Amino acid sequence: MSEWQVSLIFQDSKSNKFWRARCLGNNLEVNFGRIGSQGQSQAKRYDSPEDAAAELQKQAREKYKKGYVDGDGGPSETSAPSAATESAPTPPAASQCTLVLTLGERRLELRLSVEGNALHTHGVEHYPDADAAEAAFAQVRAALEAEGYQPQ
Repeated sequence: MSEWQVSLIFQDSKSNKFWRARCLGNNLEVNFGRIGSQGQSQAKRYDSPEDAAAELQKQAREKYKKGYVDGDGGPSETSAPSAATESAPTPPAASQCTLVLTLGERRLELRLSVEGNALHTHGVEHYPDADAAEAAFAQVRAALEAEGYQPQ
């Protein structure tokens, strides 16, 4: 059985869920649900392995846009059902990643990607409450302006 090519989680005050997917030949398998559960599984057959891989990448991009981050919250690999045994793994792009760091009640997510000659960074810090987030905003802004950054 092949490993999951994409494994994502989404956690906030109301959600604690996972989404993962893999291509097996012309098939795209998706498993999703609450972290720690078996979740639901779906499989769809495409005309070619390339079409299945393109759909996997499209769905993963949509999940990232919704705030999902890299992580594994699904059941163990041995408990997940498989619709096929043929494997055509597509490794994740080296020019894109999401890194997560948890420090006490703070959760930092950093998304990095490269497009041409530009490195894109998108950072999100989650704090225990709005007051803590506002205080952090003021501190970071003051530090960056002191370094020479100009508001626009």
